[in-house]
Amino acid sequence: MRIIMTAADVTMLRQANVLPLDYMNYLEEEFLGLYHALGCDQPLEGWSLERDGYMVVIEAGDHNLQPVGLTDGLRQSTPEFVELVTTGNQPLYRIGVLYNNDFMMLFYTLVGIHDAETETWLREMAEQDGRGEKS
Repeated sequence: MRIIMTAADVTMLRQANVLPLDYMNYLEEEFLGLYHALGCDQPLEGWSLERDGYMVVIEAGDHNLQPVGLTDGLRQSTPEFVELVTTGNQPLYRIGVLYNNDFMMLFYTLVGIHDAETETWLREMAEQDGRGEKS
């Protein structure tokens, strides 16, 4: 699991070179979009998502999501939305979980890295939300 709260977190994740390039570029764009929407004219270097809800990259084998507030796991959460997004040739899910009126966590995970039940749940949630596939 990778947690993104600051621009430094994005830089460190990029330097770690553990994600496909298209996926990493997408996450960086997402972070910058959140900054422009929520940054309140603060300098990028000092701004953090900690107050509003941060970005969490779920990787293969990440079963314990308690550190990010999902004590019963992803499938037992009640997401506000699940979107299927394609970045280049890399399909992924973008999941928004509202913790309270002011705090929404955004989870990102590649398609195909979870057990069959979780993959089915994610696909069905994305279809149910009617958000379809985004590029």
